[in-house]
Amino acid sequence: MSAEFGPYVQMCTLAQQMAVQYQKDANLALAPFLKHFMDEVEVNVASDMFDHLGFMEKIRDPVELGAEKASDARRKQFLEALAAALNERIHRL
Repeated sequence: MSAEFGPYVQMCTLAQQMAVQYQKDANLALAPFLKHFMDEVEVNVASDMFDHLGFMEKIRDPVELGAEKASDARRKQFLEALAAALNERIHRL
């Protein structure tokens, strides 16, 4: 699979969609919503023939950029928490 269409592309799209949902719904709790995304990351990381570090870095980098550009506080909160969770997971490799 080419770098332009790797599985991280779908994960980046999912992260942005979830950030919009979190932004719009004040009743969503951050921790379980964040866990849902990280569970999806774990499904991909479970593959033994996979560049785990590259996968997570290619998700984290645009998520961090999105957090920097976010004007909505809840969206920014979700994206910052997601980037932190990805960093934490990267350090456990």
